[in-house]
Amino acid sequence: MSDSSRLLHRLAVALVFVAALLCCLPAADAPFTFDEHAGIEDNRVVHPGASFTEALRYRYSPDQARPVFFSSLLLDADLWGLKPRAFRLTGFFIHLACGAILYLLLRRPHGTATVARTAPALAAAAPAAPAALAGTALFLLHPLQSESVLYIWGRSEILSTLFGLLAILLALAADDRKPAPGTGRRYPLWAGAVACMALALASKEEAVAIPVIFYIWWRWAEGRPARPGILRAAVLGLPVVLFLLWRGIALGEVGRQVYARSVTENVLGQSVVTLRMLRLFFLPFSQSIDHPAEVPGLVLGTLAIAACVFMIGWAIYAARAPEGAAAPIAAGVLVAAAGTALYWIVPLPDLMCERRAYLPLVGAALAMSGALRYVHRRAHLAVIALVLLLAPAMAARARVWSDPNRLWGEAARLAPQKARPLINLGVMAAESGDRGRALALFDQAIRLEP
Repeated sequence: MSDSSRLLHRLAVALVFVAALLCCLPAADAPFTFDEHAGIEDNRVVHPGASFTEALRYRYSPDQARPVFFSSLLLDADLWGLKPRAFRLTGFFIHLACGAILYLLLRRPHGTATVARTAPALAAAAPAAPAALAGTALFLLHPLQSESVLYIWGRSEILSTLFGLLAILLALAADDRKPAPGTGRRYPLWAGAVACMALALASKEEAVAIPVIFYIWWRWAEGRPARPGILRAAVLGLPVVLFLLWRGIALGEVGRQVYARSVTENVLGQSVVTLRMLRLFFLPFSQSIDHPAEVPGLVLGTLAIAACVFMIGWAIYAARAPEGAAAPIAAGVLVAAAGTALYWIVPLPDLMCERRAYLPLVGAALAMSGALRYVHRRAHLAVIALVLLLAPAMAARARVWSDPNRLWGEAARLAPQKARPLINLGVMAAESGDRGRALALFDQAIRLEP
């Protein structure tokens, strides 16, 4: 890359990140809504002057302990007070930090296993920078990210992904080239990777998937040998094992203490939800904070499971040829699948939730970046197209999130049989003094869910 091309690329990188920030800003001054009331506004643990020890020990529910997440909320409160704007801006910048780490990962070599991974070899094998930027733009600007980024309560996803991606980056970098005799270069990188794994798990439980995602990246995105990858994934898995043991002892349950439905019903439901989320990825219309989602019948659920199994089967088959054009796309599909696996196993109260797309979109970014490296001379056009297509959609979601009445009104319109949007609208009507509308909304909610 020439000096002028390098300068233009750096400018393009800056513009993508600035665009991502600008798209989020319309929601910066939104008041607290939904879980933000109980979790922040009315939660003394994250109020200015509270003890960080309390934040570290706090459980929002009996089986939910996220010390890094709650400590970050307390730090915001100590620095800026309880204004929602400060909390939201912090989330925006953490999102940008995730994008920066992902960009560094996507700039790494894809499908180029070599005996000696020397610096010149790595540089020569690295995918085109515009391809990496295209994947990063997809991750930063896709409107499916809006709930994680614009909703303060979604910060746990962002923090968990931030530390998880950093753990993967450090673990991959530890084996890029052989250390000089006596330097022990690998050990600090591995220590940092394990520490980041611990921080990711302390942010949100879905980080249990990071060792699997690391192996997929090692084996199929970068084309490295399988056996060393398994050993290194096992090292990253040690904090996961300790985390699960701690949950079993301290919280009384490895998973959840109260399941919303049976595991079988959850698998049937998640199969349909996965296909709906896939549709929202390609056609991001009808987004909502409270999607109408129910457990399907056996026939429909079985067909949806078959479709999901087919996609995973294709990805495993295609990934077996690391040098093929489909391999990076297949690796991205597998990363996305690993990022959603926990929600198939653990039946959570909400069957469908857009916040859960945050980590899987890392897989989408990997697939796009890997595919575009085969047309790297045109990858910059993909960056422009993504910004032009996704930035307005992300900004539109930010405008919806800027007004809780608009946000829950949208949810009520898209899910007329759900009571929760009506309850939230009723609470806001009561707070504004419109008691008549509040009573009407509460009556309607009670009729739906007596």
